[in-house]
Amino acid sequence: MLAARLLRGGFPGSLTVIESREQLGAGLAYSTSFPGHLLNVPAATMSAVAEKPAHFLEWLRERHFPAAEADCFAPRKLYREYLDEVLRQSLSAGAGRHFTHLRAEAIEAHSQPSGARLTLSNGTAVHAGRVVLALGNPAVCPDPGPVRDGLEDCWHLSPWLPDALRVRFPGERILLLGSGLTAVDAALALHGQELACEVTMLSRRGVLPQVHNLAAPSAAAPILRSRTNLRLLFRELRAAVHSEREAGGCWRGVVNALRPHSNELWTSLPLKEKHRFLRHLKTYWEAHRHRMAPAVRADLDRYRANGALRILAGRVHRARPRDGAAEVGIRLRTGEEREFSVNRIISCTGIHESYQDSSRPLIRSLVGNRLAFPNDLGLGFRTDPQGALLDGDRKPSAVFFTLGPTRQGELFECTAVPEIRAQAEGLAVRLASSAPSSPLSLAT
Repeated sequence: MLAARLLRGGFPGSLTVIESREQLGAGLAYSTSFPGHLLNVPAATMSAVAEKPAHFLEWLRERHFPAAEADCFAPRKLYREYLDEVLRQSLSAGAGRHFTHLRAEAIEAHSQPSGARLTLSNGTAVHAGRVVLALGNPAVCPDPGPVRDGLEDCWHLSPWLPDALRVRFPGERILLLGSGLTAVDAALALHGQELACEVTMLSRRGVLPQVHNLAAPSAAAPILRSRTNLRLLFRELRAAVHSEREAGGCWRGVVNALRPHSNELWTSLPLKEKHRFLRHLKTYWEAHRHRMAPAVRADLDRYRANGALRILAGRVHRARPRDGAAEVGIRLRTGEEREFSVNRIISCTGIHESYQDSSRPLIRSLVGNRLAFPNDLGLGFRTDPQGALLDGDRKPSAVFFTLGPTRQGELFECTAVPEIRAQAEGLAVRLASSAPSSPLSLAT
């Protein structure tokens, strides 16, 4: 999005995108080829072009996508094609001669008088006046530690690793750790194949994402006065939901109306209250905020009804190899213990990356070279309001910038398309207005 916006705006410098994938715009979310993986929000909100809110919807209609309406949930693989075309159209509009795509990964960053030097995974280096870190989220979930010992061959640390979601044989028993949108994606892909399998989702609370109700009326943003106390803040939010229901509305309207104000509310909370939210409320909030398409929920309900899918609340407290499978001990939330055998385990617990000890080499290099610092929650980088990285003196960098998930912790809403689109718009304006002739690199 940022590259396309810079090109459409006539960015006069050279622009290099460092991305190991052949097709730009895929990332984790849109690299799937499974047609049952749908966007989690309606097409009307997914434009990649700020000045054209209905751009994605119009793109679908031009390609005669069935039921291309504002409230449709399109396959994610189509959004990959859409982003790729947005970039190609931006290139053809001008400045295409200044654009380069390097198929590699940036693994080290160093400061130099003219900007920065990036070392790439292929042994080459890129020199840039300014660098944008569009890193997204890592593909791999955290390693569970010793409990995985001896099970490395059948315990996948991510559903997005090659071949992780292929059913090996009829009746294969698969345990998914997590019950959020990532686990939902995994269950859909596993059950969408010719070979039947048995899937169990296990998470601490056993909470599935809620479902979109596109008929739900909109609501006014709730008035929340207790902005420094999480308990009182959520008490006011629950009261607003109750009032909305009594008026014939729906909680979804309240959650939607709160979204434009979420970052302001998050900034108002003391650090201690932010930690409390992450420990106790994040799971419940995300289940209501990040909802799934009605068709996806219908598929899950069908799998549960025929016994192909079950959902448990609890956690793994032991696992060991036995007879070519994994014998797993589960401690349910009720206190009951169960033991059962599975052929494979796939971690779908989402992202819990600590920028203080990240496994990603570029982040380690940036922090180690004091070019970037983790924010107070360790969820992303310290940044100024426009996305410039802050140095050790909390001064904004004139070289390093970022957007998207790398700003988690500083912002509350920063990972969905509307927020990333707004960040890309603002950052493009900032980059175009400063040192316009210097080369720019985007590490993705």
